[in-house]
Amino acid sequence: MINAFISIGNIFNRLLVREKNPINQARIKMLAYILVLYAVFTAVLIVAYILGGETLHLIRVSIIFAASPLLIAIAYYTYAWKIVSHVVLGLITLAVWSNLIIYVQGVNIETLQFIWLACVLGFYMHGLRWGWFYAAINILPVLLYTATDYKTYFYLTSGPHEVSQLTYLFVITYNFFLIIFLHHYFFQAFNQNFITLTETKNELKELNEKLENTLYEVGKLSNARMDFLSTMSHELRTPLNGVIGISNALLLQSPREDQKENIAVLKFSAENLLSLINDILDFNKFESGKLELENIPFDLTVLINNNILSIKPRAQEKMLNLKVVLPEELGQIRVVSDPTRLTQVLLNLLNNAVKFTEKGTVELALIIIKQRVGEVSIRFKVTDTGIGIAAEKQQEIFEPFIQASSSTNRYFGGTGLGLPIVKRVLTMFNTSIQLSSRPNEGTQFYFDIDFISQPAGILDLPEHTVSGEELADLKVLVAEDNPVNVLVIRKTLEQWHIRPVIAENGLIAVKLLETMDFDIILMDLYMPEMDGYEAATTIRNLKDPIKAAVPIIALTASSNVDITEKVIQVGMNDYLSKPFNPDHLYQKLTQLTGPKEIVKIPLPDKSHGLETSL
Repeated sequence: MINAFISIGNIFNRLLVREKNPINQARIKMLAYILVLYAVFTAVLIVAYILGGETLHLIRVSIIFAASPLLIAIAYYTYAWKIVSHVVLGLITLAVWSNLIIYVQGVNIETLQFIWLACVLGFYMHGLRWGWFYAAINILPVLLYTATDYKTYFYLTSGPHEVSQLTYLFVITYNFFLIIFLHHYFFQAFNQNFITLTETKNELKELNEKLENTLYEVGKLSNARMDFLSTMSHELRTPLNGVIGISNALLLQSPREDQKENIAVLKFSAENLLSLINDILDFNKFESGKLELENIPFDLTVLINNNILSIKPRAQEKMLNLKVVLPEELGQIRVVSDPTRLTQVLLNLLNNAVKFTEKGTVELALIIIKQRVGEVSIRFKVTDTGIGIAAEKQQEIFEPFIQASSSTNRYFGGTGLGLPIVKRVLTMFNTSIQLSSRPNEGTQFYFDIDFISQPAGILDLPEHTVSGEELADLKVLVAEDNPVNVLVIRKTLEQWHIRPVIAENGLIAVKLLETMDFDIILMDLYMPEMDGYEAATTIRNLKDPIKAAVPIIALTASSNVDITEKVIQVGMNDYLSKPFNPDHLYQKLTQLTGPKEIVKIPLPDKSHGLETSL
């Protein structure tokens, strides 16, 4: 029996494949059950009515018997199962009306079954709107019939047509069974869908929990990676700070030419290693999404010239023609952006240009694309006459650790991180790098940046002498536990005639400040006994307001991107990364230890030397 119902339900499998909605699939199967079972049902009735000589009943069931296979074929071949279900509901409605008017001329159990069946199918097959429609056209005639004198209102010339008790019992039993079965099947389908929906919801909830746990673990892993890199950065930068710092100090002690060359090579190698470390750390910072641009006004012409001067020695070694082209108008404005990140982009591009060019020219050119009050759009172009890049490799080189060819790495070296970093930094500037290149002819990289601009006006420059005598009386407290770093800082300060007082940890620094007067403190962040953060917090809470307000510059070799925020939170005034540039330290000491004599230098009306060859 069960297998028979399953076979009936599979009749419309062709429709089920096309219908993805599980409720509609249940409706299609229910329609198949109705049509097939009514075909069987009417076939039995035809035999019974022929044997009983009941001609009028025979006509009605014969019509239904003939309609059943026809409707099955229509639904099967045209996929119009909804239209077929409307036809079925129409036939059931006609059965109700014909019982009222012709066959029964009243309301009996069979009529009520048809009404019930029409209501059930209307709602189950077509939803609320059609369900109410079919309920109304089947129930209202019965209500009207009951409320009126049916003998005069519904009476026709012929009386009710009697059927045998056995046939009548078969009809009402079959109809009850069909109604119960349809209720059972639709509820079963609905319940199964509800269970499936609940299971899916629980699976999604479980999946979300797993996803949240995975994201949490990924976050932990990312933080652990950043902590590891920060620690490694500190460990790598500390000896580099010693090498670079001592190299700077030796170069300032008037060495012989042969010594000067050796020291310069030592410093150059250390700075290259530092640059490599910075590239790796920066790339990981980009991966973690923890970098943000700062916005400060600066002179773009000064930044460009400094970049050119920094690569000039390498270009001279290879006897390259190094050129810079600047528009006149740039000398009259200051742009507001992040000079550090812009320098990072330009140096990466310029260093690559010098590295991959054996002879010819390396040029940095700036073009003003658009200029309005308070805004300026500038195109930066770095052009070389080097080895060039094949067309099929021009997109790959922006991927991490990828170079144009394996021979490129063998001949020229490098990590393959420079251009990926350029690409990601420029994304922060809301722009992108463009490339034009031909093998053995050269390469041009260019990008456009929209800057906020302001008039240059009068440029204020602090008086800065090479001797640094204006800082000679400065009282500096240095909190540093590493002997090499202490030596570097002491030699750097001594060239400006400063005799610093050294504290091996934060606790000693606080005690020295309580007993002595200082103009500024250079504070390492990671020390035994008491670290720089705790020491700074203690100093800011001292009862003596003068000592509590002494400027503090944080010094650290860590690369953690949250350091600047932490430094400000504990009350420090500035931050300097080790190994530091002596000029940067000089500028910060000058800025934080009181006003100095200012030399007013008016800017020229025009910038001279628009194109310079170095």
